[in-house]
Amino acid sequence: MADVQKREKTKTSAEGRDTALLSAIAHASIVAVFIMGPLTLIVPLVIWLSERNRPKPTGDVIFHARQAFFFQAAVYIVTLAAGLVAGLLTLIFIGLLLIPFVLAFFLGAVIYGVYGGVQVWQGRPFRYRHVTDFIEKNFH
Repeated sequence: MADVQKREKTKTSAEGRDTALLSAIAHASIVAVFIMGPLTLIVPLVIWLSERNRPKPTGDVIFHARQAFFFQAAVYIVTLAAGLVAGLLTLIFIGLLLIPFVLAFFLGAVIYGVYGGVQVWQGRPFRYRHVTDFIEKNFH
């Protein structure tokens, strides 16, 4: 009960709203891929680096921006690799069957990123399962 009250108090403060907003933007910025392509990686990267260099950095913003950056990078790499394989296999017509799966993976990743942004905005904990484990092992 005290945790819920503390979270609500933090959410209503200006600093809590800023933390939630920056974290949500970092996750949901993957939606901009339809306009900016892989340049959307800049959004969580800028949030991560600018927050890290503040006099009083917020650990939550750094955590969420870093995991959003690595999640988006992983999505782009997997989508590019799968698209190349599907493209090459199109020469023997098998690749045509893979294209819907590549598109479904990519759209699912975008939806999952938006879901993460909504969760963070509402003050709920959110972690990309394997991405966050990788970050904690290698970048902590």
